[in-house]
Amino acid sequence: MLKLVTKTLGDLTLKVAPELGGAIAALQYRDVDILRPLPALENVIVNQSGSFPLIPFSNRIANGIFEFEGEQFELLKNFGEHPHTIHGNAWHQPWIISEEASNGVVLKCLHQAEGDAYHSWPWPYQATQVFELKDNELHVTLSYFNLAERNVPVGLGFHPYFANAKDALVRFAAKKVLLNDANTLPCAVEDVPAKWDYSELRAPVAGSVDNCFAGWDGHSEVRWPDAKVKAEVISPDAKNAVFFMPPAEKNFVAIEPVTNVNNAINDLTCGSNDQAMKLVGPGQSVSVTMIIKVSDCE
Repeated sequence: MLKLVTKTLGDLTLKVAPELGGAIAALQYRDVDILRPLPALENVIVNQSGSFPLIPFSNRIANGIFEFEGEQFELLKNFGEHPHTIHGNAWHQPWIISEEASNGVVLKCLHQAEGDAYHSWPWPYQATQVFELKDNELHVTLSYFNLAERNVPVGLGFHPYFANAKDALVRFAAKKVLLNDANTLPCAVEDVPAKWDYSELRAPVAGSVDNCFAGWDGHSEVRWPDAKVKAEVISPDAKNAVFFMPPAEKNFVAIEPVTNVNNAINDLTCGSNDQAMKLVGPGQSVSVTMIIKVSDCE
């Protein structure tokens, strides 16, 4: 069976699955699921979890092919029949426990870019996730340390699935939305239309959106009125977020703080703006933090 690391502080309980892509298996406030709990099955996969790390890029790279500094690279497809490479490679790797405390845990993942692993990402790196509970808040910091002897492109993010969407209200605000073409790749940037305007709390519309938004305000909310509980998702570092409402049977809403927009490595010059991949030098690092703040509400 999958080994979980469990930490409790006050009313908040966190369960982490290091071997399953460094994923969050559960986040509960008293008896309320804040994030979708990992199923109690023998053969679970990481995208059944409550959240997992996106590193060294968020979302899609078109057909797994990109050019960087005059050289073309082709990545392995890593999501079934999906035509694009998605969410980096660390979510498919086991992480190890590096440090542990009563209120948190530090996980590490080493990518050496050798052999077949080169086609998952062509440059070596060390990733860390620092999970810390404090005062009904979960703080997660994801970091990329560049082990290559050259500048590399890097994008970071989180993929939290907030539970019980059918009973929830959502607030999410951003300046722009990236529209998708038939291949689920960005094709235009527009103002957020009324159908995707959640700047005021309202019920999520199942199956209505799976897009990246630029100019995210960094502070969204999911509220469960019947349970009288709310969760705020906050990131001081991510200027973009993917907003995803799947069909009703999935019963979650994803609000994903990310440092790069979809297919940024092909569409934008690295380091050029808040939507592009970051340019990280040899021996340098870059980080992103997500805070999930849980509290009672009326």
